[in-house]
Amino acid sequence: MNIKILGLRIIALFFACIFGIGCFFSAPALADGHGEYIRHFERENQHNLGSMESDNEGNETAGQIAAWLLVLANFTIFFSILTIWINRFAPLAPGFKKALTDLNRFQKKHLMRFHYFLNPIIAGIALWHWLSSRCKSTSLPEWGLLILIMMISFGIFLKYKIGPKPFRKIVYQIHTQPFIIIAMIMVLTIGHMIVD
Repeated sequence: MNIKILGLRIIALFFACIFGIGCFFSAPALADGHGEYIRHFERENQHNLGSMESDNEGNETAGQIAAWLLVLANFTIFFSILTIWINRFAPLAPGFKKALTDLNRFQKKHLMRFHYFLNPIIAGIALWHWLSSRCKSTSLPEWGLLILIMMISFGIFLKYKIGPKPFRKIVYQIHTQPFIIIAMIMVLTIGHMIVD
């Protein structure tokens, strides 16, 4: 079997599984009306903790800050992966491929420090957002937060060489897997769409 067809099938299966997980976790939230015609998204007091009901704007702002910082901190990684894939799969002239590789090295040299610095800050802001605005209707944002904190922790393990070398090798393989990041983004997006 052609390797590209096999790869496309695996990717399609992956996205189908992620979609299925989203439907699985969102089904209990959609069944809250129990046959009654109650608009699920307009119920009151489902998104706040009792002590923090008045600060919903701050909770939303914290989520927006975490999301935009996540994009900024990981732009260098996205650009690097895109450059590698373009160099590997696009039929480009060797001079253009070399220019892309040089640009990738330059941006990694100057922007990776933001990746290292901002991601732990993002974890703190995301935890603050979660603690101040938990929602009872779905658990997808919690799963996305768990994946986010796991990936940031793995990045810290790699940056500061915490743990034995075989452990770091496994952590590196997990941390650099783009499909885990795609899954995290999808889980967070679907979860927040259900909450909103």
